Amino acid sequence: MAKKIFVGELSATTTLTSLNTAFSPWGTIVDSSMDPAGGGAQVEYSSDAEGDAAIANMNLTILDGNRITVVPVS
Repeated sequence: MAKKIFVGELSATTTLTSLNTAFSPWGTIVDSSMDPAGGGAQVEYSSDAEGDAAIANMNLTILDGNRITVVPVS
């Protein structure tokens, strides 16, 4: 089953390409999108395990100069 995660506190300089590059080590990304107003994004992985790995490894890390939050989409 696919798993969606929310990425918050993104830098204004973060692009969809840089987001996908940062999150691709944790699994196969099947979809991703950024809020046009900025500050947040959603990433969908092909499995729950991949999404869980991304949350565990990326939450509270630095991406493009900002400390990001990564949580499951409920």
